[in-house]
Order: sequence, then structure tokens, then C-alpha cells
Amino acid sequence: MALTKRQKKISMIGFLVAIVFFLFFVFLPAVYILSYVWKVESMFSQTVIRAVSTSFFIGLMVVVINLIFGLPLAWAMVRGKTWVSGWLDNLVDLSLVVPTAALGFSIYLYWGSKYGIASLFGLEDGFVSRGVIMIILLHVVFTIPYMIRSVGAAISHIDIDLEEAAVTLGANPFTIFRTISLPLFRDGVIVGSVLSFTRSLSETGATMMVAGAVSTAPVLIVGLKQMGDMPGASGASIFLILSAMAVLFFAKFFLREKTINIEKVYPNFEKSLFMLKPLLNIILAIFFILIVFLPTIFIVLYNITSLNFFMSGMLIKSLVISFSLAFIATLINLFFSVPLAYLIARNIFGLGRFFDGLNEIVLLVPTSALGLSLALFWNNFFANEFLILLLTHLSFTFPLLVKPLAAAFKDISHSLEEAAYSLGANTKTMFVTILLPLIKPAIIAGSIMAFMRSLSETGATFAVSKNIKTIPIVIVDMVKTDNLSQAAFACTILFFISLVFLLILKYNKLSKLR
Repeated sequence: MALTKRQKKISMIGFLVAIVFFLFFVFLPAVYILSYVWKVESMFSQTVIRAVSTSFFIGLMVVVINLIFGLPLAWAMVRGKTWVSGWLDNLVDLSLVVPTAALGFSIYLYWGSKYGIASLFGLEDGFVSRGVIMIILLHVVFTIPYMIRSVGAAISHIDIDLEEAAVTLGANPFTIFRTISLPLFRDGVIVGSVLSFTRSLSETGATMMVAGAVSTAPVLIVGLKQMGDMPGASGASIFLILSAMAVLFFAKFFLREKTINIEKVYPNFEKSLFMLKPLLNIILAIFFILIVFLPTIFIVLYNITSLNFFMSGMLIKSLVISFSLAFIATLINLFFSVPLAYLIARNIFGLGRFFDGLNEIVLLVPTSALGLSLALFWNNFFANEFLILLLTHLSFTFPLLVKPLAAAFKDISHSLEEAAYSLGANTKTMFVTILLPLIKPAIIAGSIMAFMRSLSETGATFAVSKNIKTIPIVIVDMVKTDNLSQAAFACTILFFISLVFLLILKYNKLSKLR
């Protein structure tokens, strides 16, 4: 039984509304600043070029470190048969959901203050000074989950029979990994590298806490905007947006190449490398515990040992503002993201790949540049600061809902919908009884990611807000004025909120597996 004309009309209206919302409230405002490209004289000034070069250098170093340690960690997480792999699976996402303002302060205390790792060596000025090295350490912490999860997902789809066949032919495990497994999860490596690089390129608030005199491109944009230098801020933003697009298209080009030819094998050398596996495992454990896990949770340890408790009207107000923004933005985006994700997954009107590409562009645009673009766009229509801030949070969180929902819809056989229609169900009944239960895990995961992203965002908020202060902005201000105890307490609150959401995500994942 096919859809009736009325059902088709209702479905088409739903898709068109979602398309209009995405184009005019998400995509076009996000790239609006590109229309200024011919008006910006200082786009290629020495200051902008130096800041963008610094951001690119840091991003590339982060990708290299994530590749060196992320690949074996992903392999251990997916293929490991011990309790260690289970703990890794549970802890790897922690730095992903912790708001970056809290994470940045935690890492500063861990590496740059006398309260952290420096206390083990009796140092008074910290183990690492603010600057490029501390920025890299920070960016590795919150980007390595992207690498581990992307690679891990690709590894889980490898047919293990191919590896077992190589074992029967006498190949050692390292040779099998290099010549058989690695080419098969190559796409996961590329996706993880792109996400790591662009996420590093985008980060603002946490970077401001550890940068010192170093100016990355997002930090420069915020600084220029606050000084009233809109041409300079616009030039740096355009440069960053074009860079993000170039990275996306570069990655898409390489993803078309599905094969890697590795002809040479070095059995003796590779066998000796495999003998170093116990040492490699120790190095990986040290890296994850000392470089990723402890810096993430150190803010809680610091707050507990210092017995800090601070609650003020400003802190309460910023929490209310942050939660209100995150809740409203997530709710609105959820309403419009479902039909757009379905359009992408089912390639409705033949526009699936087109809108998937536009959605990825918004996802990869650095948020400080995106925030400035949205501020310029919406200031043409109204001047309400809270409304502009809400529209900004709508824009950068919307893709986080669309991606998992589109993937969930793609995994659902179209025959299930056809069967429901053949039994006389209308569109509403089919969605509620067939699709909704199947995409519920994706709705929960996407909603939590969007909510936490809104709750933690600093760069875009700095770009559009003058008087309204969200909790990440308040934390940054506290650190700038050396109110470390107050900042630690605020960060601890955010940390435990993040922990609750992480547990919900884990429960949601386990429920889906059942």
C-alpha cells in the first residue's frame, strides 16, 4: 500500500520546513562572513598569518600524537580481551563530554601550577609553562577520543577471518596489522585525523587559559573582536573557515581511494617489533593515565583537597543561562534535525549527499569564526543579545544531532516502513511505532552531545555576547583574575554534570546492544 496524496504532501511539507530551517538558521548564517572576503584588507596581515600558522602547527602535532597513541589504544579497546579494555572503553569519552573551560583549567592546574605534577618534583612554577607545549597537551586530551572512537568503529567492522588466514600462512601479528588490518580501517584513521585537526583548530576558551603569550587563530579572533577590530577579526575568521573547508574536501578526496598497496614485508624486523608488545602496553598505559585521564579529573582532586565551596549570585545566574540556552537549543534542533537526517539517509529529492556535505561544513567550521559570522548576520535583523546567542548555539549544535540520526536511519531497512504502510499505517503511526523506537538511542546520544556542546562552548559565545555570561565565560574570567578557588568549584560542578551525562550515554549504548 503506497502513501496517499495527503500523506505525501504532509511529508513533503515536513522536509521543506527542515530544509528552510537548516539553510536560513544554520548554514547561511554560519558562512555569512565569507561575503566579507573582498572587504577585508587585513585578512593576510602578519598577525593573522602567524596566528593561523600557529593553529595549524598545533593541530598537526596533535594529529601526529593522536595517531601514534590513538591507533594502538583503539586496537586494544576493540580487540582486547581483558578488563583493561573495558575500563578504557568507559573512560575514553570522559574528556569529550567535560566542558572545555573546565578541562582547560584542570590541565593548567595539572601541568602549569605547583599543585599538579610539579609537586612531585618540588617545583613552584609548574612542570610546563603556558604556551605551545601546554596547548598541545590540552588539545590532545579533548581530541584523542575522536581518533580512538573513529578508528575503533572501523576496526570493529574488519572481517577477522582475513587475519586468521594470514596467521595460518605464518605471518606475525605486526605484519598482519600493517599489511591487512591497517588498510581496512584506513577510513577511520582519516576521519579521526580530520576531526582531531579541526577540533584543535576550533578550540578557544580552554586554549585561552593555557596559551600565555601565544595567540592561536580562535584566540586572536576573540581578542580582535573585543578590541573592536572587526576587519581583523573578520579576516582571521574567513581564513579559518576556508581552511576548515579545504581540510574537509581534502579528506573527502582521499576517502575515495579505497585501497592501499603494501607489497614489501620485513618478517625478521617486524617480528622483533612484536616482541616489544609488553613495553608498548606499558607506554600506552602511562600515556593514557598521565597525559589524558589524570589531567581531565585533576580539577576535582584539587577542589576536594582544597575544600573549596563557592556559590554566588553571578555563578547561579550563569548556570541558569547556560542550562537554559543548552536546553532550548537542543529541543529546537531535535524538532528539525529528525526530518533533515531522514532526508539525508533516504536521499529524498536526490539531495542527501548535498545536505550531508553542508552539514559537515558547519560541523567543522571553528566556533569562534562561526560565532562572529552569526553575529554579523543576525545583527542585520535585530539586536537582542540573548536571541542572537540562542541562534548561535542552534547553529553549532545542530550538526551534532543530524549526524547520529542520519546514521541510525541508514541502518534501518526501508522494507520495515513499506511493510507498515502496506498494513494501512499512516506516516505518523509508522514513525511512532517503527522508526522512533529504533532511532531512540541516536536521539539520546545526539541530544546529550548537543546539550553538552552548548553548555561548554566558549569561543562562539565570546564572539556574539557582550553582557550575557555563560558558565564557561565566567570560569575564564575567574582564571584571568586569579580566582582559582572559585573557578575550581565552578569547574567541579560542570565535571559532575558531565559525568552524569556520560553515564547516561553508556547506559544508552548498553541498552542498544541488548
